[in-house]
Amino acid sequence: MSMHVVPRTRVLLLAVIAACLAALWPSAAFAHTDFESSTPADGATVEGPLSEITVTFTSSAEPAGEGFELLEPSGEIRQPTSIAPTDGTTFVLTYDPPLEAGTYGLRWHVRAGDAHPIDGSFSFTVDVPVPTTTAPVTTTPATTAPATTTPATTPPVTTESAGATTMPATTLPPPDRTPTTAAATPAASPTTVPPVALDEFLAGDDTADDAAWVGRVGRTFTFLGLIFGLGTVAALVWVIRGRRDEIAAELNWVRIAGLAIALGGLIEWAGLHMTHDAVATELLRTKAGVAVALKIVGGLAVLIGFHPGVGRVVAPARSLSAATLTDAASSDTRAAGGRWVPTTSAAIGLIGFALVLASFWFDGHTVSRGWWPLHAAVNLVHVLAAAVWAGGVFAMTTIVFMRRRSDDPTDTASMVVRFSSIAGFALAAVAVAGAVMTFSIIDEPGDLFSTQWGRVMVAKIVGVAVAALLGAYNHFRIRPSLEQRPDDPALLADLRRTLAIESGLFVLIVLLTSWLVAAAI
Repeated sequence: MSMHVVPRTRVLLLAVIAACLAALWPSAAFAHTDFESSTPADGATVEGPLSEITVTFTSSAEPAGEGFELLEPSGEIRQPTSIAPTDGTTFVLTYDPPLEAGTYGLRWHVRAGDAHPIDGSFSFTVDVPVPTTTAPVTTTPATTAPATTTPATTPPVTTESAGATTMPATTLPPPDRTPTTAAATPAASPTTVPPVALDEFLAGDDTADDAAWVGRVGRTFTFLGLIFGLGTVAALVWVIRGRRDEIAAELNWVRIAGLAIALGGLIEWAGLHMTHDAVATELLRTKAGVAVALKIVGGLAVLIGFHPGVGRVVAPARSLSAATLTDAASSDTRAAGGRWVPTTSAAIGLIGFALVLASFWFDGHTVSRGWWPLHAAVNLVHVLAAAVWAGGVFAMTTIVFMRRRSDDPTDTASMVVRFSSIAGFALAAVAVAGAVMTFSIIDEPGDLFSTQWGRVMVAKIVGVAVAALLGAYNHFRIRPSLEQRPDDPALLADLRRTLAIESGLFVLIVLLTSWLVAAAI
């Protein structure tokens, strides 16, 4: 039976990867706030003179960096006379003097509610009709008639003053100095700013896009470290019963997770600095800055707190004594059944995980969509349940592969049994919390397929569903067989394969989640 199931799971895994790539391929703007509309619209032609431009975003935003820049037909860049936000999402830009005939470009730089930056541009044309009153104005006979009378008055003046004024004018050298002043005035013209081309202006720079990619990379490290690190700690407490070297290896993975969290936070901090012209103290006043700082501090606390000697290993009551288990580390590496118990020395590491969890209250759609208290609470449940599930699978995967190398399948069946009961509750919590978060973010169910955020969410749901199917297969097919034949090499090989595929799926799901946190909706 298992020989047919594993190839099917591989096919499902390939299908999930293909679906994820299809969802991520059309990389449009990634941010919680997105451009919605403008007046004039992009590419529109309006009558002028035009004194106001309206720009509307999908959710709250505030100008950042250069704010709103207007490129005039002459190639010069102009700032609005005033910027009036109406409801936090719409900005009315006033220009005095108003815009005359020509094609204009507008480029905007704003920050979302969680301080993530986005930018964009559009162009429009102002058409100022020629006034019909200009033709009668060209009747210049009235002005030319007086002009003909001036020669009658000028000859006497020149004949009278010719002797007095023209003679000194021809002998003085100032006419020789006039060429030098004329040459000096053209020399000042090269200091003018060269005009900017419209296409170049609309293209802007790639700073925001580069910063968004840097942020995604940092969040990926943070999510991987949190999910697998916190889940491994939970598995050590509730699931894993093993040798001291196995428990030490799991604690080492937790420290690596803390390093990944801190590194991800530093990468995210670099991404924020790419788009925020501010010092560290000013950046910490933003919600995004607080979130990143919590990740860095929390990751370092996890790295320091879960040192090799943290906690203690105890033996089950009906197995080895604690003293015997302590000596077994050096005398008998095959002794199994030890349980890791956190002590006060683990408080620093546990506080570090708490700080990282708290960082999600200041980042992502938690602060940009829906009611913040509800979204924050549901987000906490979602992340904790996902960590217990995904981290538990990862911890069991490392254990079964370690026991394969040492040819020691001891307690593998009972470990699967313990995890199956916990994973059921974790999966239910992930599903319920995820559904609440999804419908608090989207405006209507159709957004799951019409927006990029929705398509990425659908890909994530498919990945979670496949992982759940693999978990069900382990629970209903492999676990009962292992209870009857705990040393069967074929069953153990089947368990290793399914756990490895599940772990790979969870890595992919975490990657999708890092995109969803900053995806447009």
